[in-house]
Amino acid sequence: MIKESLQIYNLLEETETLGPFKRFAIWLQGCNKNCEGCLSPRSKSMTGGKKYKIPELTSLISENKNIEGLTISGGEPFLQAKNLNILINNLKKINDYGIILYTGYTLEELKIKNNEDINNLLKNIDLLIDGEYNSKLDDGKSLRGSSNQKIIPLSCRYENYLDLYGVNGRKIEMFFKKDKIHFSGVPGKKFLKEWNSKFIN
Repeated sequence: MIKESLQIYNLLEETETLGPFKRFAIWLQGCNKNCEGCLSPRSKSMTGGKKYKIPELTSLISENKNIEGLTISGGEPFLQAKNLNILINNLKKINDYGIILYTGYTLEELKIKNNEDINNLLKNIDLLIDGEYNSKLDDGKSLRGSSNQKIIPLSCRYENYLDLYGVNGRKIEMFFKKDKIHFSGVPGKKFLKEWNSKFIN
């Protein structure tokens, strides 16, 4: 029996606000960064969220025939690199999914770690958005939180879509799960302030 699992903050079966095409979105639980003005503060706790077994996630994602790939964020995805690799490898046996991943680490920091699980995860990623969120550098540009964050193609898959990143305007989708309201996308400062005042505090 496969016991590997991922600690998940949130899932969204279909979104168009986190990269090109329709995507399945995963926000992992747990983060060791302390970014001022964090876009997802509830995902920081190492003990929060919900545990999903890898086969359960594999089925949930592969059953959606409308998506081109996955966007993975957090929390900090590289804290669960080993089991995230298992999920991605399982999915790629089923379909040629594209993988976009947001991390608070820079690519240089990840390479310096020279960790086998991290290196394997980097090989599985098509597009990496790296670096800590810096509220002082939040310029409202699309698909990344602040101007210090780099958009790094790790394969040629999304090379023709890089012009979607870092342009004026941000898209947000609202969605409902049971009795809670969630959003998908990279919010602007005004939206985030209003959201936190109504739903976080």
